[in-house]
Amino acid sequence: MSIYKKLSKMGGAKRFEEKLYELLQTDTYKTYVYQYRDLGEGMAVLHKDFWGWYKPWMVMNHNTRTAFEFMDDDEKLVTITKDDIDWDSLKNLPENVVMRARKLSFHFPSFIRSYRNGVAQVDWQLNPDGRYYMDDDGFGITSDVEIEIYGFIDTEGRRIVKFQAVSDHKDLEKMRDEAEKMVKLAKM
Repeated sequence: MSIYKKLSKMGGAKRFEEKLYELLQTDTYKTYVYQYRDLGEGMAVLHKDFWGWYKPWMVMNHNTRTAFEFMDDDEKLVTITKDDIDWDSLKNLPENVVMRARKLSFHFPSFIRSYRNGVAQVDWQLNPDGRYYMDDDGFGITSDVEIEIYGFIDTEGRRIVKFQAVSDHKDLEKMRDEAEKMVKLAKM
C-alpha cells in the first residue's frame, strides 16, 4: 500500500506533515528497505532503497514532529521546483545535464548534508562520474565527468539559496553564509 493510502486512512485532526511523521516512526520504516540518518539539530532523513541505491526520500523534523517528502518514488524532487534553480549558473553545462535539472531528476547519487544553524546543504548530482556505469568486472566505464549543483534547504524542505553550479569551495561557503543569514532573519 502506498504511503499516501496509509496516510488517508489515518484519522484525526493532525496536519498531513504530522501524520507523515507519525507513520514514519512505525516498524514498517525500520526495515532494510530504509536507512535512517541523523542530520543534527533534531532533523533526520529516511533513505529509501531505489534499485540498490539508498536515496534521501523523507525528511523528519523531530522538534516539530513533522515530516516532508523530499523525493518521490519516481526519483523526482518534491519540495524543489524549477524556480529554485539558478539557470544562469548552468548555461555552460551540457544540454543533457541541464535537461535532468529541468526534470527535477534526483536519480544519481545525491545527498542532504547535516543541518547547521537551521539549514542543510543539498548536493544534487546531475551527471555521474563514468565509473557509475561500470559493472563488477570494470566494463562499461565511460568518460563522463561528475557534475553537481548545490543548494540549501530549511527545516521544512524549502529552498533557501537557489541550486547552482559552483566553481570552488569558497562559493559554497558564501552560499551557506547567505542561507544561514536568511533563516536567522526569518526567525526574527
